Amino acid sequence: MNDAGSENESSSNACYNDREPGTTVQNAINSHVQREYHVEVVKDMAIEKMKQKMHEIVDRMGKDVEKELDFAMDDMFSEVKQFNLNNYERKQLYNGKSSNGTDAQRQNSTLNGKLPNKVFRARNSLLTDMLEIRHIKTIYHIFIVMLIILFLNTLVHDFVDTGSINLGLRPIIAGFGKFHIAVMLWCCMQTSNFLLYPCFRMWAAKRNTSNPGSAGQKCWDWTAIALFILYQWGFFLAAIASHVWFDLPPATGVAYLMEMVRFMMKSHAFVRSSAPKALTSDKNETDFESIQADTSCRLPSFSKYVYFMFAPTLVYRDDYPRTRTIRWRVVARHALEMVGAVFFLSFILERLLTPLYENFGTAQISSGSFVKSLFCSLLPGTLFSLCFFYCSLHSCMNIVAELTRFADRMFYRDWWNESTFNEYIRSWNIVVSDWLYTYLYKDCVEYVFRNCRLLSMVIVFTVSAAFHEIILSFTFRFFYPVMFVQFEFVGILLLIITQRMGKDTGNFLLWLALAIGNGLHLSLYSMEYYARRNCPDVGKSLVDYLVPVSWFCNGISHNPNWTITAPWNLQ
Repeated sequence: MNDAGSENESSSNACYNDREPGTTVQNAINSHVQREYHVEVVKDMAIEKMKQKMHEIVDRMGKDVEKELDFAMDDMFSEVKQFNLNNYERKQLYNGKSSNGTDAQRQNSTLNGKLPNKVFRARNSLLTDMLEIRHIKTIYHIFIVMLIILFLNTLVHDFVDTGSINLGLRPIIAGFGKFHIAVMLWCCMQTSNFLLYPCFRMWAAKRNTSNPGSAGQKCWDWTAIALFILYQWGFFLAAIASHVWFDLPPATGVAYLMEMVRFMMKSHAFVRSSAPKALTSDKNETDFESIQADTSCRLPSFSKYVYFMFAPTLVYRDDYPRTRTIRWRVVARHALEMVGAVFFLSFILERLLTPLYENFGTAQISSGSFVKSLFCSLLPGTLFSLCFFYCSLHSCMNIVAELTRFADRMFYRDWWNESTFNEYIRSWNIVVSDWLYTYLYKDCVEYVFRNCRLLSMVIVFTVSAAFHEIILSFTFRFFYPVMFVQFEFVGILLLIITQRMGKDTGNFLLWLALAIGNGLHLSLYSMEYYARRNCPDVGKSLVDYLVPVSWFCNGISHNPNWTITAPWNLQ
C-alpha cells in the first residue's frame, strides 16, 4: 500500500512538472504581447499627437502666410498710391503749384462758419521725394562738395600760414556744455507733462458726476481752467529759472528752451482738443477708452497721450497715420546728416563770423568797418539758415518720425519757391504753423474776433515773434529785439509789399530780404554778444539786461572823411 501511494504521488508530481514549463512560456508570451500592445498604443498616441501638432503648425503657417500676404498687398497698394501721389506732386512742383500746400487747413473758405481742420495723411518730406530725382540728387551732391571744398580751403590756409589746423569745433565744445544738466531738466519737464493727464482725467470724471449746467459744475470747470493757466505759467517760470540758475551755454540753452516751448504747446493742444469731448460726454461714461476721435466723446487713453508727447507734431489727434516698421538705415542716414550739419554750423560760426566780431567792445570801430562786417555776414548768414533748416526740420524731424513710426512727414513745404512773405511763413515750419493755425488763428477767427482775419493774423505774428525773442533773450542773457522787429514790423511790411507782386519778382525780393535779414540778425547778435564779453563794466541789473551794451561800450565811430572815387578813375 505504501508503495502504491508513493507511486501515485510520484506520478502526480511528474504531471505537475510537465505542466509548469508550458504555463511559464504562456505567461511570458502574454507579457510580451501586452508589452507590444502597450508600445503600439503609445506609438499610436504619439502619432496622433504628432498629427495634431502638424495640423496646428500647418494652420499657423497658413495664417502667417495669409497675414504676410495681406501685409504685402497693403504695402504694394500703399506704394502704388504713394508713387502716384508723389508723381502728381512732383508734376505740380515742376508747374510751380505745390499740392502739398493745399491742405484743408490752408483754404480760405469756411465750413458752416468754421475753418477747416488740419488733415493728417501718410506722405514723405518734400526733400525726401525730391532727392529721389537724379537731377536733384546731383545738385545735393554738388552742394556737399562745395561745403567740403570751403572747409578744405580754410584748413590749407591755416596750415600754410600758421602751421596748425583749426577744425572749428570750439562753438560745439563751448556751446553744448552742461548738456547732462539740460537732459536732467528735460526729464523733469517731461514728468510734469505726464502728470497733466491724470489731473485732466480727474477733472473730466468729477464733472460727469455733477448735474449738467449746475453751479457746482461751472465752478469746477472755471477752477480747472484757472489751474491749467497757473500750471502753464508755473511751468514757464520754473523752466526759465532753471535755465538761468544753471547758466546753460548757448547751444544747450537753445535746445532746452525750444523743448520748453514744445511742451507748453503740446499740453495746450491736448487740453484744447480733449476738453470738448469731456464737455459733451455722457454722465455715466466713466470708462475713457479711446476710439475714433470724430465719432466719440470719450477721452483718449494714456498711451495715446504718451505717443503724442513724442510724436513730431503739435496738433493733437487720437490716431495718426503710422508706418509698419522702423527703417534703421534711414535713421542712421539722417543722424549722419544731422551731425554733419551741426559740424558745418560750428565751422561757419568759428571761421566766418567770429573773426568779424570777436574784438567788438575792446575798442571803437569805424562805421566803414562795421558796414564791411555787415555785408561780409550776408553769405554766412544765408548758409547758416539753410543748414539750420536742413538739420532741424528735415534730418532731426525725420529721425523722430522714423522712431515713432509717424507717417505724415510734411514738416515743411517748398518755401524756397514762395513769392510772398505770408506764404513763406506758412511753408517754412509746418509743425509750428499748424499749431498756430489750429489753436490760435482758428480760435481767434471763430470765437474772439468773429471772422476778423487781419487781427487774428497780427496776433499770430505777435505770439510767434514773442516766443522767438524769449528763446534768444534767455539764451544769450540780453534783450535785443531784432527777431521781434523782423517778425512784427518788417514781416508785416513784406507781407503787404509782396502780396501784389508777380511770382518771380516776389520770390526774388523774398530771397533778397531773407539774405539781408539773416545777415543782419547774426551780425547784431554777434556784436552784442562779444561786446558784453569784452566790456568790463557790464552789470547784471535789469537795466543792463535791457539796454544794448554795443551801443555805448566802444561802439561805432562815425567817419566823416569818406571819399567816393569813380570806378573809371581807379588805376
